Amino acid sequence: MRLVIDPHILRSLHRSELRKKILFYLHEIYPSSTYLSEIARIVRSDPSNVKGALVGMGNRYNGDSSLVYLGLVEEINHNGFRYYKLTEHGKKVVEFLKTYQSYYSRFM
Repeated sequence: MRLVIDPHILRSLHRSELRKKILFYLHEIYPSSTYLSEIARIVRSDPSNVKGALVGMGNRYNGDSSLVYLGLVEEINHNGFRYYKLTEHGKKVVEFLKTYQSYYSRFM
């Protein structure tokens, strides 16, 4: 069966290198979850930028394009802490992106 990806998801990912980095990192540690500052450290970005990419934040980060809103990442609240984990759909999207990038890199 072929995976069909919503064009809004592809557009959101193509518009933000940070969203892609976060997704690829969460794919590396899947099925584990991690916290925001750990993601920021690994992808070498400011925690506020990572938060914006994950859940949206004001005018700077559109919530409709956030990884949680798109269903690619889930936010887990546990004992007052927030953790982030790739969803099953997010895992399939990352696997598609890996094949998609290798295909299109031949033309660049």
